[in-house]
Amino acid sequence: MNLPMFIQSQLLSTKFFVPVSSHSRITRSRLTALLDESPKYPLTLISAPAGFGKTTLLSTWIQSLPPSQPLVAWVSLEEEDNEPQLFWTYVLTALNMQQPERFTPLLMQLQSPQAPPLKYLLTSLINELVEGTEHFLLILDDYQAITEQQVHSTLAYLVEHLPAQLRIILSTRVEPHLPLSQLRVRKQILELHADQLRCTREETRAFLKEVMNVELPEEVTQQVTDRTEGWLVGLQLLGLSLDKRTDPNSLLEEISGNQRYILDYLTEEVLRRQPQEVQMFLLSTSILEHLTASLCDAVMQQTGSQKMLQWLEQANLFIVSLDSKRQWYRYHALFAETLRYQLQHRYTDPVPILHHHASIWYAEHNQTTQAILHALHAKEWERVADLIEGKSLPLLALSWGASQHTLIMLRQWLEQLPADIVGSRPRLCLSSALMLWTVAPHSLMESWLDVAEAMLTASLGRQIPKEVSSTTPALTQQEQQDLLGEVIGFRAMLRSYQEDGQAALSLCEQALALLKPDNMIARAQIVHAQHVAYCVSSANDVMTSIDIARQAALFARKAGQSALAIGLMGSAAQTTLVAGQLHETYHLTQEAIQLGTKPGEVVSPEIGYPALFQAEVLREWNQLDAALSRGEEAIEFCQQTASIASLAYLMYGYIMLVRVYLSRRELDAARSALQQFERLGMSMSYHLYTHARCDIIVYQVRLWLICGELDHATQWAKELDISERHGTPFAREREEVAYVHILLAKHQPTLALQRLEPVLQRATTGQRWGHVIEIRLLQALAYQMCEQETQALDVLCEAIRLAEPEGYICRFVDEGASMEALLYGLRKRDRKKGPTPYLDTLIAAFQQERMAQVQMEASTKAQPLPEPLSEQELRVLQLLAQGTSNQEIAQELVIATNTVKRHVSHIFSKLGVQNRFHAVKQARELGLLSEET
Repeated sequence: MNLPMFIQSQLLSTKFFVPVSSHSRITRSRLTALLDESPKYPLTLISAPAGFGKTTLLSTWIQSLPPSQPLVAWVSLEEEDNEPQLFWTYVLTALNMQQPERFTPLLMQLQSPQAPPLKYLLTSLINELVEGTEHFLLILDDYQAITEQQVHSTLAYLVEHLPAQLRIILSTRVEPHLPLSQLRVRKQILELHADQLRCTREETRAFLKEVMNVELPEEVTQQVTDRTEGWLVGLQLLGLSLDKRTDPNSLLEEISGNQRYILDYLTEEVLRRQPQEVQMFLLSTSILEHLTASLCDAVMQQTGSQKMLQWLEQANLFIVSLDSKRQWYRYHALFAETLRYQLQHRYTDPVPILHHHASIWYAEHNQTTQAILHALHAKEWERVADLIEGKSLPLLALSWGASQHTLIMLRQWLEQLPADIVGSRPRLCLSSALMLWTVAPHSLMESWLDVAEAMLTASLGRQIPKEVSSTTPALTQQEQQDLLGEVIGFRAMLRSYQEDGQAALSLCEQALALLKPDNMIARAQIVHAQHVAYCVSSANDVMTSIDIARQAALFARKAGQSALAIGLMGSAAQTTLVAGQLHETYHLTQEAIQLGTKPGEVVSPEIGYPALFQAEVLREWNQLDAALSRGEEAIEFCQQTASIASLAYLMYGYIMLVRVYLSRRELDAARSALQQFERLGMSMSYHLYTHARCDIIVYQVRLWLICGELDHATQWAKELDISERHGTPFAREREEVAYVHILLAKHQPTLALQRLEPVLQRATTGQRWGHVIEIRLLQALAYQMCEQETQALDVLCEAIRLAEPEGYICRFVDEGASMEALLYGLRKRDRKKGPTPYLDTLIAAFQQERMAQVQMEASTKAQPLPEPLSEQELRVLQLLAQGTSNQEIAQELVIATNTVKRHVSHIFSKLGVQNRFHAVKQARELGLLSEET
């Protein structure tokens, strides 16, 4: 009998087949490029949780290899293969199938009753391989099935002595019990983990298009990528749910851990395969956004969580380490949702208790946001009230806050607070309104303020110190009066964003009269309300608004509240920008940034807000690369800001991006930034959103017109004409300017001039010279269209008079060829009087803009990358090439170290490399770096 054939007949033949998918696949060239490096390493380890495409990646890569180079031996492992003899029988048979009879003697020895020790057989295997010239690739798929230590030790022996004729690839869900640290030190292992296997945005787009036959907008594709965290099987399961859907944009609604297919997969493939102890730990801790040992111990009222977390990480159970010390973790978002769904349906009663323990732990560790949220989930209303009231001062000082998602959750919960709790605690009412300032409707906040004001007014009316809450210490009459001042002051803040600015100013006076002289933080907030009212209301006095904003920042600095001071300095800078004071704006923003970047201290993320307006100044000076770089950095800081104003900061960040991208003629990027603004605005307070929107409406209309969407712009103008006009006088003024852009696009200059006249008068009265320049340029274009050249040049000359001292350039260039022609005409006329250096600079800027556009198009075509590197990534790459550390890069670019790490990760992904050396080498080959760098 032919023993090898007999042995093979006793084995499951399908375990030797390279899996072939029946579905379409996407090309993942960056990963196959990594696998192309595997022949250089004895062992390649592909380790990631279920569904990250390990097997698919390997099978696709193998099919791309040249025939018989190398000879590929594939084994799909199962639990029964833990028997060492059976394991090595499968391995040797797989090798023998690639070169028949070569390994037959070893198989016969292994199967004999007097089989020698496995290490002897492996030594013979090594010697046999060395004697030949053929190269073999052994792939062991699903190695997580192997738990037998003897298999691990014998495989480690083989790897340690592996000849060049054999290379091994392990695909596993769990880190194998092999001497990986030694292999890493010797550089004998190539590793691919979940971070590399996650689908990039480009790969998500390709999957949706090629496999699901769906094309989505860029921002939706990015959201799908973020939501699934690049989990390949998550995308495939979404495909199942989308088959019968008619609206692909509703795809985002399907991405949750309790979506049927995802829930079934994670429950059956992951959760139920775990021991009962592990299942209980996963379910109990699923209520937590982030995990650390002491927190998990507190929630479960037991010890040993550190070992469990380490085991979960080693087992690749959809857990992500958040720091290099392996102290903080989180679950994959969809896995966490699955766990919470199972917890709610299987173990309802313990859930409030789990939240109670979590709330106590967070409060003890001064993480009040999470403490409040968990107390709300436990419906411990009195505890919620105590926690919120305790954070009233940090709320006013802008030194405490939460993410957009958390704020929306808080709003949903706080609306459920029992009436008897709310009705007895004025400080709770004020703090709740402050906390939800950016996301709650004004009507809700006004109702809380009504309750607080009524309680305090009634108590003060009795002229006796009175306890205003049965659960908090009694307030003196002075304390109640001070609290009433804060309540009225915050009401003034809400009113300042509405039409009646005079009412807001009156409330500010009432509030200031009630406040204690040393309550600097509240005074700063109230003075800020005056600043907003003077700027946007019928008061129309921007210079007074600037002076008041500076006063508010001074109050905050006197109180030692840097975060609040930086934010108020940002507001002042926004107003000086409107006033056309570019140099003063730059100086003011630089001062605010320096306040938040003191030597030896962590950079305060609040500097992001003033940095936005520094980016605006750079744009006006036509330093567009610097403007984009500063703006992107500013947004990164705004995203890190823990403040009740952080969402407002982000809104202005997207406004800035729209302006910069339009000036750079990057229309898709401008549209994306506009969509991000609108998306954020949908979850925010209506009045705050409309207040911010008046700063973007002109640029939204300009984008429509540049993109040839005149019909869209015309429809907006028609709706504006027939609808009742709401909003502040400032907002209505900006709508008129946007309207004029449409009239000029439709060649209706006479109507444009008529609508501009009252707008010009109001802007001039308010001394908003930045807007006056803008309006004068539109008048000049309208007169040019009317063929009234003298009037056009006269009006343009007035704009030049205002713009020249501050160095405006981009404002002119943005108006295009018609403005360039006018500038040539003005220079021809004015040269009779002498040199025209400013006009020369403006005209030269038009020529530079055309050259830059040509160069950018050529550069984009020349860069052979699936997704080009951004300007900031190119800067980081340049510093990487110089051997600069992440911390040094952060200091050089004035960004956070985590931001540097994210940029480096994106660079590696786009270049298809794993380390700095290969990144620099690949970048030089692509022409992204010079050889001297």
